[in-house]
Amino acid sequence: MTRILIVDDEKLQRESLAGFLRKIGYEVAVADSAQTALAHMHTNPVDIVLSDYKMPYMTGADLLHEVKSRHPGVILILITAYGTVDIAVDAMKAGAWDFLTKPVDLDQLELILNGIVEHLESRRKTQQESVPIQVSEFKDFIAEDPAMIHILEQATRVAGSQATILITGETGVGKEVLADYIHKRSPRARKAMVAVNCAALPSHLIESELFGHEKGAFTGATAARKGRFEEAHEGTLFLDEIGDLPLEMQTKILRFLQNGEFQRIGQNEILKSDVRTIAATNVDLEHAVEIGEFREDLYYRLNVINLHIPPLRIRKADIQVLAYFFLSQFAARENRLDLKFSGDALTHLESYTFPGNVRELGNMIERAVLLCTGSEITPSDLPVQTRKQMADGSLKNSVVSMEADLIKKTLQEAGGNQSECARRLGVSERVLRYKLQKYQLK
Repeated sequence: MTRILIVDDEKLQRESLAGFLRKIGYEVAVADSAQTALAHMHTNPVDIVLSDYKMPYMTGADLLHEVKSRHPGVILILITAYGTVDIAVDAMKAGAWDFLTKPVDLDQLELILNGIVEHLESRRKTQQESVPIQVSEFKDFIAEDPAMIHILEQATRVAGSQATILITGETGVGKEVLADYIHKRSPRARKAMVAVNCAALPSHLIESELFGHEKGAFTGATAARKGRFEEAHEGTLFLDEIGDLPLEMQTKILRFLQNGEFQRIGQNEILKSDVRTIAATNVDLEHAVEIGEFREDLYYRLNVINLHIPPLRIRKADIQVLAYFFLSQFAARENRLDLKFSGDALTHLESYTFPGNVRELGNMIERAVLLCTGSEITPSDLPVQTRKQMADGSLKNSVVSMEADLIKKTLQEAGGNQSECARRLGVSERVLRYKLQKYQLK
């Protein structure tokens, strides 16, 4: 049973929260001050501390500092009064898991605790494994976070169809890995998945790269060349960063998606290719459509099935399992199979916001494997600049959390009516739909 310590100098507040948490199945202890809490924790292990900020002698921020120092594996949630969001942001920088405002929304608290419990269970399982890698049932994709598992379940269901799929998410979250996962579970798995990074191609070479060209079609075209659409015949074409395609190329892509027809540069003959298309982008395509940078008809043609990969900073249960995966990979390559993580290093990783997502985590672990001189990776083996990035990233993450909470609350007050919710928030319905998808609120 998960053990929670409630710290508040107001008896009514702590007893009220304690009663609610006991009712929903938690083991709960209470303390009327930070000093009492620390004394309790010295002899009684706890998993989660739920602390008020404003208390005499030692504030919740002071307690957070001591908990992180003495009990790095314990998770702390801070409760703030209305109007003290700046204090909460500072606490997030210092390593608080989350913050709540008074009066505490019990439904929101329960959701947060559910996420923490899943995270703690994942961490315990990982630490108990003789080979410390915890992999989901979804072969070829490392995931334990419920949000990511849900995406993989959706991907598995649509893999056998011919529908065009649009994968969205920040840079480094694993969009190409998910595309490969879908391809390998499709009827086209025996054929190739051909990947094209649209952002990496010079504008004057994009058409040739995608559709091919005939000999002499332009200066330097010394031989005929097949394009990626032909190469992917009967397989899958993965168009990465499609949001960066020039408008004139978007028209030609749309034509191909509609009827499978295209022409090589310098050739009049119309060719056909049987291709399943998966596109990906880190761009808000709805916004790009609104400002005229992306064709609306192409957007709707691509967005038959949309799979949005959440950033790593809100998939906390995936951080440790991915860290162990990269450790096993790079340690084997460098013949350092004795390497393991210290508890402080894991806490440090779980507190970091990873602006570069999974790609950044992989690079970080590779660096640690190469530079670590002992048998255990410690925080000192992780990049020094992560401390500053953690603070900057935590600030951004706090703003994201506040925005998600505001949208959720407003939508509830609007009775679930998205049009009314958008009006109250002062945004367009398109922007609201994007935010709802981004924060997994529907």
